[in-house]
Amino acid sequence: MHLLRIAWRILLLTLLLLFPSSALLAQEFGESVTRSGTVKEDIYLAGSNVNLSVVAEGDVIAAGGSLNIGNEIKGDALLAGGSVTIRGKLRDDVRAAGGTVTLDAEVGDDALLAGGNVVLDPSTCINGRAWIAGGRLDISGCIGKELTEAGGNIAVSAEIKGDVMLACETIEIKPGTVIHGNLRYMSPNAATIDQAAIIKGTITHLPSPRHERGAAGAAAAGIGILISLMVTGTALLLLFPRVAAAITDRVAQAPWKSLGLGLAVLAATPLVVILLFVSLIGLWLGFILLAAYLVALLLGYLSGVLAAGEIMLKRLRRQTGLTRGWRVAAFVIMLVAVGVLGLVPGLGGLLIFALLLFGLGGLAWQVYRSIATD
Repeated sequence: MHLLRIAWRILLLTLLLLFPSSALLAQEFGESVTRSGTVKEDIYLAGSNVNLSVVAEGDVIAAGGSLNIGNEIKGDALLAGGSVTIRGKLRDDVRAAGGTVTLDAEVGDDALLAGGNVVLDPSTCINGRAWIAGGRLDISGCIGKELTEAGGNIAVSAEIKGDVMLACETIEIKPGTVIHGNLRYMSPNAATIDQAAIIKGTITHLPSPRHERGAAGAAAAGIGILISLMVTGTALLLLFPRVAAAITDRVAQAPWKSLGLGLAVLAATPLVVILLFVSLIGLWLGFILLAAYLVALLLGYLSGVLAAGEIMLKRLRRQTGLTRGWRVAAFVIMLVAVGVLGLVPGLGGLLIFALLLFGLGGLAWQVYRSIATD
């Protein structure tokens, strides 16, 4: 239920960005974005490097390559980036995702964190519940209510005033840990619990059947794939900005033609590959075409996400020229939004498939134009 609620909130955010209104009063994008002082409205920031040190009366929504969030936020915080560092005071909820997420702050209510590496510093205090997922999780500080974690490796040295539920491969409960409730964990291995750790409730090692291990592994793999797509797409955007811009323009100017061409490429290429394999003469050409097809699927999806992000951004700014920082930020925001919405049954799959077709069509058109020009 919590996951679906978060997904629909991000969907609402995406719709607001696609169809902006005058209610979005505090917005700033760029290569490097720095804000300070006191801001009474909600804050929307995106850029390659985002540095925020303000007293924010409303919510903060930020995305970029590197985020450094500090001082005081009185509303909710929704953050996504390659590296996310959060300090200061957050009076309400915080939700953050990235390659590395570091929390060194006081959180007034709940926290939802996901990343390749998630670190809660010793000075961190989460007054509500915490849901944390990632590859490597290092949890210190204080958590006021329940803690739920899923990942590859978990290390805990915090005070948790509620129950704890862990699902991962390896678990280490370090000295200084105080769990006021029960500890339940699901793992193929027994947890390593230091003698100096205090667990006031019961300790339960739940069975880890194959499908449950697979679910935990799938969650960690999903985060890893999202991060790798973020890195790959950003690198391609920075290396081939003109090609990316041409694909985006094609999708924006002729969306239905792009959709149809993408569907044709998606359906026809496997048939051509099969014919080449059957003919034997074209066997190696078939292998080459198959490899190119698989690469095209990846590039098509990334192109679709990039095009959607840039179209969203152009409608928001009402300008045609975009810097690389703007385009990277739009790509990251859209990729994270699509990744979360992909968890919603029906809607997620349809959205991903549509972006694949649009992007694949735009990519095929650009390849055709390059060949025709040469």
